[in-house]
Amino acid sequence: MNNKITPNGSSKEAITKFGAEVAKAFGYQPGGDLSGLVSRIGGKIEVGSPSEIGEDGSLVSNGDGSFLIYLSPFTNELRDRFTIAHELGHLFLHANAGKKPLKVARAGRDRPEWEANWFAAGFLMPEAEFRAQVAESHSHAGVAAHFKVSTQAVRIRKLVLGICDPN
Repeated sequence: MNNKITPNGSSKEAITKFGAEVAKAFGYQPGGDLSGLVSRIGGKIEVGSPSEIGEDGSLVSNGDGSFLIYLSPFTNELRDRFTIAHELGHLFLHANAGKKPLKVARAGRDRPEWEANWFAAGFLMPEAEFRAQVAESHSHAGVAAHFKVSTQAVRIRKLVLGICDPN
């Protein structure tokens, strides 16, 4: 099993857009069920101890399309949703949609981790719908509730997209 991740190398914008395209291709609606989607595409989600999974989560791609996402028992639902989308980023960006064996723990700040975060942001909060929600809601909490993400994820997405707060 390969533990070395080769960066995808695409731009932040391209990876974020790809995350949104993957979500759409699998019928994921923002704020929707991620566990069911993971099951439909050949994966499982398990909760494990931090010694098994790293600080937040990990992915094991078996190379045959099946995969396992481990979540920490010490995180909340919103964090888990981002972790699941992040690990799906590794699956699609770094494990050739599960066709390449790969084991990766979510820890560190290297290029593949950034790429997985960019993918997760696009997957969970596609740009057009995100911009519409920001214009409609005017509050981080309202946008976060729509996408079922943390307010911190909303703040970061707004920053990346150059959306200024009126306050």
